Amino acid sequence: MAWTFRPPLWAVLGTAAGCALTLYLGVWQLHRGVAKQALDRQYAAALQQPPVPLDVAAAAGSSLVAVPVMVTGQYLADRQLLLDDQPHGDTFGYHAWTPLRLADGRLLIVDRGWLPRGGDSQVLPALPAPSGALSLHGLWRSLPEPGVRLGGSGCEPAHPPANWPRTVLYPTAADLRCFYGQPVLDGELLLAPDAADGFLRDWQPGTQGFPPARHYGYAAQWFAFCLTLLALFLKLNLKRSP
Repeated sequence: MAWTFRPPLWAVLGTAAGCALTLYLGVWQLHRGVAKQALDRQYAAALQQPPVPLDVAAAAGSSLVAVPVMVTGQYLADRQLLLDDQPHGDTFGYHAWTPLRLADGRLLIVDRGWLPRGGDSQVLPALPAPSGALSLHGLWRSLPEPGVRLGGSGCEPAHPPANWPRTVLYPTAADLRCFYGQPVLDGELLLAPDAADGFLRDWQPGTQGFPPARHYGYAAQWFAFCLTLLALFLKLNLKRSP
């Protein structure tokens, strides 16, 4: 008995294409996991650094890499926003965005943390906030952005919303200026985890919603698909002949 291996051209091309695709997706998932781990380490290191004035951090430009800052101002507790569809583990909820009026009159969005969504999405959670002058510290970073922005905020300057808080989906700095009718800094302050008067705050972007371990798990699945394709290709085309 002799072994023969004469796969048809379509099997060779299909297997090559399938393996190329699954290998690409597996490597992409690995890179995503590594990037999220690095981002978590950057945020953890930033929390240990001494804060700098907000104007210094803003002048350097905001980015997803956070900078520790110290600010003073007064909350506008009656003009809060809820950033909708924010995961924490397997649960979806909101991030509480409270505007802080600075001494120069500008507004700064303060993310006071995550809170779960109730059973009735039409009933928004209460957002108690302290009054009077406050000194806050936290991480300054750019406004979060969605993977795909499908449209604007729907804000109409001539008809400002009457009911607060209101839910939003990744507003831009221009959207925020429209909501409040005054200048708003192009960035947000992630309130420090040890600060009072807030909600759940761990500020590890890589572990929220889609942690690195899940990326690594998906990468292993894609690599397993590639090996399965190769095994089927060999099994179906390697034959014994008399």
